[in-house]
Amino acid sequence: MVQKIVVTGAAGWLGRFVIGILLAKGYEVHATYRRAPLPIGVTWHQVDLLNRVETEQFIEAVKPDSLIHLAWEAVPPHHYVSLENYEWTRSSMTLIHHFVKLGGKRVIVAGTGVEYEWEEGYMSETASRDSYANAYAACKNSLRIWLQSYAGIAGFSAAWGRVFHLYGPHDHGNRLVPSMITSLMNKEEAFCKYGGIYRDYLYIEDAADALVALFENGCEGTVNIAAGHPVQLELLVRQIGSIVGHEENIRFGAELPVEPIFVGADISRLTNEVQWRPRYSLAEGLERTIRWYADQA
Repeated sequence: MVQKIVVTGAAGWLGRFVIGILLAKGYEVHATYRRAPLPIGVTWHQVDLLNRVETEQFIEAVKPDSLIHLAWEAVPPHHYVSLENYEWTRSSMTLIHHFVKLGGKRVIVAGTGVEYEWEEGYMSETASRDSYANAYAACKNSLRIWLQSYAGIAGFSAAWGRVFHLYGPHDHGNRLVPSMITSLMNKEEAFCKYGGIYRDYLYIEDAADALVALFENGCEGTVNIAAGHPVQLELLVRQIGSIVGHEENIRFGAELPVEPIFVGADISRLTNEVQWRPRYSLAEGLERTIRWYADQA
């Protein structure tokens, strides 16, 4: 029997790649959207997940075996302080509870590296401290703790993928990589405030593939989703400039960062337990990303 999977947030940036991988593997995919579905061959359901009645009716209609929950407000920088974070915590509990109540067996939730209290070094699922410094981190961590407890008592399988910095096609946000690419393509100033810091960047298709691997592997608990090889932002930006051109338009800020200089992700669980490794190097990912932006011009 083909496994039936619900993917929330499937019309989002990460979701579109997750559902593509699941379809290629032969799963029956049911995807939720609020505004507009993507032209991809899944069964689409228009659901406001912040509405308890709509959420419960949707789960009752589909009766999925598995749930990959990606939906959340995550557009920087507003999402760090948005009151909607608390609504997403509540509605996510409703979604998962009703899913389990109707026989669901496996839950994957997309978390974030922001859940960590950032300190110098590699963030570890077991050794690093959790952050409650803003609404986004606090609500994600609260849901994660609830999910871990609930899964242990109710007897279903659950994993939490803490996704670090992403880049790739279809990112229309104001993150570093797309802002650098579009500025240089438009022959405008490409400004990077902190060129000296190191951060862990993962290509979007690799991130989606890692989440699907986590789902299929059966691993439980928190797992970092990242490349595991932090890159200095100045080198990242200059690599973009070497591909796009107009490197003379790159500028870096002179002030010292308030955040730690080096923040990476310990991907030991992802590598050893999930047995997953990135397919694309940073150079390959940037080439593919820049090619996509060029095609949109």
